[in-house]
Amino acid sequence: MIALRNALSLAAAFALGACSGLGGEPEIVATLPPQDLWAAEATAPNDWRPDPGQGAQIFAEHCTECHGASGDGLGELVEAGSVERPLDMTDRELVAPKSPLDWYQVITKGRLEKLMPPWQNALSDAERWDVTLYAYTLGYDEDLLAAGERLWRERCAGCDLPAAIPPIFGDQEYGATLNRETFDGALEAGEVAAVMAFARLKSLEIGGGGGGAAAASEAPLGVIRGQLLHGTAGGSAPTGARIQLRYGNLAAGFTLVETAIDAEQRFRLADVPLRRDYSYVLGAIYQGRLFSKSLPEVSAEESPPAQTLTIYDLTTDPRVVEVAQIDLVLEAVVWDDWGLGLYVSQSVSFRNASDRIYTSGRAFDDGREAVLLLQFPQGARVLSGDQGGRYVLIENLDSLPNSVIDTLPVAPGADHQIVLEYFLPYHQGLDFQQDFSNRLDAEVMVTLSENLSIESDNFLNEASKAAAEGLRVYAGQLNMDSEPRLAFRISGDPFATGGAAHRVVTGDVLPLLVAGAAALAGGALAGLGWRRRRGDDDASEINSLVAELARLDADHDQGRINHDLYHHRRRELKAKLAERMAAAE
Repeated sequence: MIALRNALSLAAAFALGACSGLGGEPEIVATLPPQDLWAAEATAPNDWRPDPGQGAQIFAEHCTECHGASGDGLGELVEAGSVERPLDMTDRELVAPKSPLDWYQVITKGRLEKLMPPWQNALSDAERWDVTLYAYTLGYDEDLLAAGERLWRERCAGCDLPAAIPPIFGDQEYGATLNRETFDGALEAGEVAAVMAFARLKSLEIGGGGGGAAAASEAPLGVIRGQLLHGTAGGSAPTGARIQLRYGNLAAGFTLVETAIDAEQRFRLADVPLRRDYSYVLGAIYQGRLFSKSLPEVSAEESPPAQTLTIYDLTTDPRVVEVAQIDLVLEAVVWDDWGLGLYVSQSVSFRNASDRIYTSGRAFDDGREAVLLLQFPQGARVLSGDQGGRYVLIENLDSLPNSVIDTLPVAPGADHQIVLEYFLPYHQGLDFQQDFSNRLDAEVMVTLSENLSIESDNFLNEASKAAAEGLRVYAGQLNMDSEPRLAFRISGDPFATGGAAHRVVTGDVLPLLVAGAAALAGGALAGLGWRRRRGDDDASEINSLVAELARLDADHDQGRINHDLYHHRRRELKAKLAERMAAAE
């Protein structure tokens, strides 16, 4: 787990940087590269199929003193008080959010603060994978597996079982995707757990699965070729740099192949199966980071065109990153625990004006980098999650404002976006105040009920055209170098009769509220006069793309789609939306 003290020191360092007017280089606390999932995955062969039976023997020999014979964490040393109780491996709710790869890395490197030794030198790679999968599946009992087999037979008799489940996917993540893609989202939580357990154990059987590998072998073979570019001025690709290609799908599993660039920084990967239902991702590891690019849909009739993969040098200068856009959607709600207030969905986009990847140079003790700090407004009650481990939340501490630390580096020219959800208590008015750690050169847009109005220092003006009936929109440009802050006053009664209806909110409807806010924000972007549309056909297509973005965000927030696939698909949809809106102006 991330040390709380470390998280606080990182947040405090960001805050100090903001108070100093963003003028100085940040102090480097640590220079730890992020976890390289591809490199860790490559320690297992492409036909990756660990043997839990062999893992059981290793577990019995080396692990039971602490973890107990059943994996419940009540071993002899725990009962004697020599070590604290480790994770109960039989509790599926505790295990499912993690992936086998997470467990493999802990087994490999150890966790000395918990008195768990590293096994890198004592066990081979294969043995560590064997015991990883045995331990990971200890919570699969006979009843669970029988229920999973029955559900698969009754609900999806003609479906192929996954031939391999890559270790980067935990039961929660893979099970949600399996439910959505194979069972049309019809399974309940307990049924997903049962189907997932059955599918994972079947994928580990020699010769098990649904013929995904055979299908791949029957696919036409082609060539993936291209060039490695260096996007930083004066930089050049290192001699002999390795290019990786990962291809496959959930049913067939994923294969990792690689090659080296030649003297002209070109690469060529031959004998690659070409299938429309496969995803293809190119990657290059440079300065301890994985630079990747997803290929568009591949045709089985011909090899893809030449690709370019770009790498960058790094910078830790915070002055290269600025806030480029701030969008807020406010909706009146009656929260079952907090009373009257405003539900706020906020999107903050950052722009890297340099030709280098930006990161702060600071890291958490699990290897993730502390890249950007974004504070919640004063008085906000946090609703955002950690988005699959991307964010670190700092909340409910007297010494620091509620904040989120983003762990993804900011690429040059990328639309680097952080999305916050929070609740603001509202009583006859609200002074909205949000401080930033980066300079502001931002378009600001606020969408809210027509019963509410905004007063600001003349930078926010009401748009002549509302986003939708019952709503009004304020927009403006905010430029601030020192002590950057977004501040305005909201007044009016959002619960007044005749205005936009408010909602009574309980925890189980929050994902739908988030999705609705995302759609509303996109609709407001498309509806403003300074982002004009042309014709009913253009409006229909834009609204369709906005709705699809909202559905995608909801799927991701509820764990129904893989994190990497979500970001790839979201980039595609945003690019299409930007293209349609530009064409409609």
